[in-house]
Amino acid sequence: MEEPIWSDWKPLLNSDYAIPCDSGIYEIRWAIGGKPQTVPRFNGKDINGLLYIGKTTNLQKRIGFIRHSLNGEMTSPHTAIYTYKYFVFERKIKPEQLEVRWTESKEIEYLEAKLLFDYIMEYLDKPPLNISVPKRM
Repeated sequence: MEEPIWSDWKPLLNSDYAIPCDSGIYEIRWAIGGKPQTVPRFNGKDINGLLYIGKTTNLQKRIGFIRHSLNGEMTSPHTAIYTYKYFVFERKIKPEQLEVRWTESKEIEYLEAKLLFDYIMEYLDKPPLNISVPKRM
């Protein structure tokens, strides 16, 4: 499998950019002024500020759903935002400090599992907003 081609990081709360309707993988990170913030992990520090890795069959719908969940417009929010709000991550990470990027892919099951597996192997921990992770493929 080829390396994914990622979009640029975009502010999650801003909707002034086009998102494809294709299937793919997306990531959410913590950044201030476009600079990723360090997230302490069990086996070191994640200098990329990664908070969540997810997959979807429609990137535009999913990222829109996450944005609406973050704004409190959904009665049943996305799991990453539910975790963010339930454990009050905004004490440390403000909603306007969340950024998102994506890559289109037809192999979403494999790619999500690979990215999560690689993250866990490096940090001996999962991204903080991921509730569960798939089994290694």
